[in-house]
Amino acid sequence: MKNFLKRFATIAAFIATMATLTPATAGGVAITLTPSSSSTSPQDVTIAWTSTAQYATGTTITVTTDPAFTSIRDNCSGTVDIDLNDDATADGSITATTTNSATFTVTTSTGADQTMSLCLQFAFGATARNYSVTIISSNPVDFGSALLYANGGNQVTVSATVPATLSFAIRDAGDTTDTNTCALGSLGLSSTSTCAYRLRIATNASNGFQASIQANQVLGTGSATMTNVVNDGAQPVAGTERYGIARVQAATEGGRNTTTLAFTEPIVENNPALFTFGTDPSPVPTSTSQSFISYNAAFQTGGAASVTTTSFVEHAASISAGTSAGYYSQVVTYTVTGSY
Repeated sequence: MKNFLKRFATIAAFIATMATLTPATAGGVAITLTPSSSSTSPQDVTIAWTSTAQYATGTTITVTTDPAFTSIRDNCSGTVDIDLNDDATADGSITATTTNSATFTVTTSTGADQTMSLCLQFAFGATARNYSVTIISSNPVDFGSALLYANGGNQVTVSATVPATLSFAIRDAGDTTDTNTCALGSLGLSSTSTCAYRLRIATNASNGFQASIQANQVLGTGSATMTNVVNDGAQPVAGTERYGIARVQAATEGGRNTTTLAFTEPIVENNPALFTFGTDPSPVPTSTSQSFISYNAAFQTGGAASVTTTSFVEHAASISAGTSAGYYSQVVTYTVTGSY
């Protein structure tokens, strides 16, 4: 019986000794870094966590990093952080620092307060990289990690290039085929002759396009010219010599709405002082190029024939008994410029 009691006492003493050597608790803790990202080196970083229990005197808290920093300093803004639980009293000291570790040794028990923080200064240069910052304490055993994102190491730049597009075609009145002619035919005293075509313009330019118009000459034969209509005056009528643009109907849709992004907006009929094409009729300008139609955002016409996304232009001519005989011609040039 004595031997049994003696063995029991020995075992009890061993257990008691182990209890003093074994940490009271052990567990993972959430680590917060402030700031958690930076492009400023060196950078003061506060490492904060909530301990699982109070830290006893002699406890060591080791901070390690992977990969190693250029340097780790034991001060922030020139002051060594020796107040672990921010209670305005010294709790210990940082006993060692290397490029990838620092150790804080507790010299005064932290008591009931379990909110902990350490401030270290990390230098990491200009390379984009993510650093794992880990803490582990000895008594109790707390452990956890967080990432410090240096120079955008946690960022990826996604880029793409959208090629610029700008297309223009002169089409027949039904937008079924390309054309470069507008034949008024043989003019007579009893009627007014007309010819028409469409302007098909498309672009992905963010600020749209401008289209201008200018003719090489007044409609004529070389020795005789046709009388131009008066801007916003009377249309050509049978028996009177007149020629000009009788009607412009700009596209009623196809322009991108900057709010809905749908291609539902109409083209703008520009109205220069001398040639208000939006208020027909107008003479075809010859001396200078004049703004004709425009839109201030991307414009789509689609692949199929369309009388809504293309702009209609009609020329008209009438003659009098005194109009000189001959072959009359005029080259009308449209110039389209994208606004990117």
